[in-house]
Amino acid sequence: MAIVEMKHVNMLAMDADKQALLYEIQKLGCFQMLPSDSEDVTFNKASGDAELPTLEETLTRLAWAIGKLNRYDTTKRPMMADNPTIDESEAQAVLDKQAALMDTVAKLEDLERNAGDLRGQMARNDAMREQLIPWSGFSLAPDEIVSTRNTVAMLGTVPKMALEAWLAEQPLNELCNLEQVSTQRDQAYIYVLYHRSCQNSIQSKLKEIGFNIVVLPPSNLTADEQLKALGNEQKEVEAKQQVIVQAEAELVSDLPTIKQLYDILNSKRARLLAAKNFSVSQRTFFLQGWAPATMEKTIEKRLKKVAPTVALEFYDPQKDEEPPVHLQNPAIVQPFESVVSGYALPAPGGIDPTAIMMPFFVNFMGMMISDAGYGVMMAIMMPLLIKFLKPAPGTRRLLWLLMAGGIATVFWGTMYNSWFGFSPMPTVFDPMNNAIPVMGACIALGAVHLFAGLGVAAYMNIKRGKPLDAVADQLSWFLLVVGLVLMIFMPSIGKWMALVGAGIVLVTAGREKSKNPFKRLISGLGALYGVTSWVSDLLSYMRLFGMGLATGVIGMVINILVGMVFSSGPIGWILGAGLFVGGHLFNLAINTLGAYVHSCRLQYIEFFGKFYEDGGKPFNPLKATNRYVYITETQPRT
Repeated sequence: MAIVEMKHVNMLAMDADKQALLYEIQKLGCFQMLPSDSEDVTFNKASGDAELPTLEETLTRLAWAIGKLNRYDTTKRPMMADNPTIDESEAQAVLDKQAALMDTVAKLEDLERNAGDLRGQMARNDAMREQLIPWSGFSLAPDEIVSTRNTVAMLGTVPKMALEAWLAEQPLNELCNLEQVSTQRDQAYIYVLYHRSCQNSIQSKLKEIGFNIVVLPPSNLTADEQLKALGNEQKEVEAKQQVIVQAEAELVSDLPTIKQLYDILNSKRARLLAAKNFSVSQRTFFLQGWAPATMEKTIEKRLKKVAPTVALEFYDPQKDEEPPVHLQNPAIVQPFESVVSGYALPAPGGIDPTAIMMPFFVNFMGMMISDAGYGVMMAIMMPLLIKFLKPAPGTRRLLWLLMAGGIATVFWGTMYNSWFGFSPMPTVFDPMNNAIPVMGACIALGAVHLFAGLGVAAYMNIKRGKPLDAVADQLSWFLLVVGLVLMIFMPSIGKWMALVGAGIVLVTAGREKSKNPFKRLISGLGALYGVTSWVSDLLSYMRLFGMGLATGVIGMVINILVGMVFSSGPIGWILGAGLFVGGHLFNLAINTLGAYVHSCRLQYIEFFGKFYEDGGKPFNPLKATNRYVYITETQPRT
């Protein structure tokens, strides 16, 4: 249960050693860079490395190539599997292949440009096809639709209903010919040919019924002939596209190495960006940062091995500084750090509640899942998944957390006598037939949880040299709440405890706002109203009962349905077995999710609300990127 103590680090080194030192700092992964504030006239702010723009362009191209080749990667990666690992010698071999790998990227880019040209050609063909389809069956080519000195010829569209109404009202004479080629939706596509002697009347009527001229691209082929040519052209384009797809797929063998190169160069980019924080002189550079106090000797030893002339200075932060926050807990507690960081990191002067929270968190999960059979499955399956699937660190921590919840579920499921929805043994708690004891246990555990939060707050006050604040703000509420409860069982003791607690609250609640006794008394009366929040907080723990009851009821319903299916004979046995397994897996999944969410909620709202001081900034050291691969140090050969 600790927030790692951080120290300032100043480092002065020769410019010739800069890249080697940065590489070693990145391997250590425990040095957070800060912009240097050196005011020495011999130092200047470092300018950006000239290599950085080219490197970023290379990374952009590699990222694009990875996304492109991923479409053709048929390698089956195990579920939840972590990234592969290579050592430094293998990473150097990848760097040696950079030119060849960038040739692969260039080939992909050329293929993509060709594919883009083909897509453009397809789009143009599609647009032309859409334009020509309404004129399919028309016997004239666009080049043949011409007006002469005596005639006017044109294509166009007109609303079908308006055209029919016009033709019904006024049939055309021999000076005007109109051919309806097709109908698309409510539009009629027509060819109009008329003598210029009736031009005014025909044009006026066409305008009246909403005629729109259509001009087809010049061609000596009819619409049908052009559509046929477009179809042949489309087949050729599709064949070319297939050739490009095959050519791209043949490059997928380079994908793993390209991914490795991406991470190697991305780590280099991180070093170049970090170097922008330096102050530099003609031959030296100066940097500042944060590092864990426990790593001081390791950092000094490793960096001096790389550059014996490097000068390091470690010193404590000033009182007004807020160092970054890094949590450090025993291995058994570390999986629960994600619960804390998922809310907010503690302030540098606060406390890491992970270890205190852990037993409550797992017991809350156990009470809500509440089936010992499910707990056994979780306790066995999670380590097996970790062993065989070798998941990424974040997933691995979650699986360990669920395993701990499974162990607690075995205990509480045994107490509730629930094994896959069955009750084969004597029960301690029976939430279905006798709910009051279970509710009492939930409220009691909730009270312990809340009082643990008060205890942490009191510890923080005492540690900061404010023992009277611990009495006024924590002990008072402990006496008041416990006294009110004891009044039910031991009225005399409970009454005096409650009175003492209420008296402390009345006298001390407004001590920081005013020295006027009357105003402080008014503040105290207002603070006493806070006892209602304790009631609501305690009632929040009834969700432990409700979620646990839901799990048991769903499990029983599944078993009843399975029993009904089993009674139908051999086929029912097979179907029933599948229903039993699938139903209970579903029940386990949804209730585990609900238990995790509600356990987090009880920590964030009820528990943290009693003491937690958030606002810490995460410790963000310079370290290698591992999006696709981990790079480890090469072990010396023996």
